[in-house]
Amino acid sequence: MQKNEKVKLEIQNYGCNGEGVAKFNGETVFVPYSLVGENVDVNIIKANSKFAIGKIENIEKQNVERCIAPCPYYTKCGGCQLQHTNYENGLKIKQQILQNAITNIGKIDYIIPKLIESENMYQYRNKIAMPINPKTRKLGMYRLNSHSIVDIENCLLQKPNIKILIETINQYLSQSKNTIYDETTKKGLLKSIVARDINNTMLVTVVINGNELKDVELLIKLLSQKFDKLGISLNINRLNNNVIMTNEFKHIYGLCEIDMYDFGIKYTINNASFLQVNDDIKKLMYQKIFEETKNDVVIDAYSGAGLLSAMISTHAKQVFGIEIVPQATELANQLKAKNNIKNLININGDCAVELPNLLDKLKNKESNNITIVLDPPRKGCDKKVLDAILLSSPTKIVYMSCDPSTLARDLHILLETDKYKIKYIQPYDMFPQTKHIETIAVIEKR
Repeated sequence: MQKNEKVKLEIQNYGCNGEGVAKFNGETVFVPYSLVGENVDVNIIKANSKFAIGKIENIEKQNVERCIAPCPYYTKCGGCQLQHTNYENGLKIKQQILQNAITNIGKIDYIIPKLIESENMYQYRNKIAMPINPKTRKLGMYRLNSHSIVDIENCLLQKPNIKILIETINQYLSQSKNTIYDETTKKGLLKSIVARDINNTMLVTVVINGNELKDVELLIKLLSQKFDKLGISLNINRLNNNVIMTNEFKHIYGLCEIDMYDFGIKYTINNASFLQVNDDIKKLMYQKIFEETKNDVVIDAYSGAGLLSAMISTHAKQVFGIEIVPQATELANQLKAKNNIKNLININGDCAVELPNLLDKLKNKESNNITIVLDPPRKGCDKKVLDAILLSSPTKIVYMSCDPSTLARDLHILLETDKYKIKYIQPYDMFPQTKHIETIAVIEKR
């Protein structure tokens, strides 16, 4: 196929990004914002030897599940992929995406159930990161697969206060003397705004390519007029890459963090903290993990700053958290001390090294039900970690995943020895209107 070629296609399946998939003379064509069963006229916008990408120009036959997207920026901003269909059908598409991964990548014979629904289809996110458009001096979002910025006045996935925040920051940008960072020239000061809206508190971080922000008092004045509970900080980021924030923060006004209490654990968060963006789904997923780890000896691999380890400790017999980043382990120990937790040990080190050593020690003690909790990054588990798990043969493995492909790959490795069997694989709709899927997979010894 050639770029700019016009073709007629029938959509037959869904790709991993929620886009429609069709065949044309044996070649695979991905068509964003299309639905299975639709006949579409498409302009090929990218073509190579492996696949092509087409843009819809006309829909000749429309799927009955298609609807008008409520967001005026849909298909322009790259944040959502499924607003062109109703919520129920969006859940089915995600279910199919996970099923495709489990079947085709994992080679696993398992029927994926329906996703656990989010209580809110919109206005569920508690955090947003928005770049600043150097051409218009306004906040926006990136276009799909690009670094071109679309100005937005609101994001329907965010809680209602974000609309007020965008209006206020845009007012500040129109009045301040700060320059705006331009990715093409690598010059300018203001890069982006990161905000967290939770518990009626707004934490705002201004990311800058420098040391100081001009017109700070104006920013404080405008934001404090809109938000009673407010914290403002700067993040110093001189990197010319895709990293939104570095570890260098300067507090300039109000609150530094938000006090939280979940599942018996007191903790604090700021804009650098990891916290699931959908509070309702987070609670449902964590409750399921607590059920699977109750009264067990639990090893939380990839434990990070230790929040999940601490929460598991309120239900488990004993918990060990393994984390390779020293600063994260230090935070985990501070959290442990703050909550006076006695049955938690945080270990700093490479999971591939520490896990087999720990499992050997536990095996030599009295018989225990040993459960390993895996919550890896999007790239999945290190092969050495999976090999260590198989060598040590824990009783149960609870795997939290944010990527169907790497989940399927890792489950295939764990199941191919025939030591384990699937108890269940349950997806959750942590991110309505988007392609993203959170999943809990539990496997146990035969």
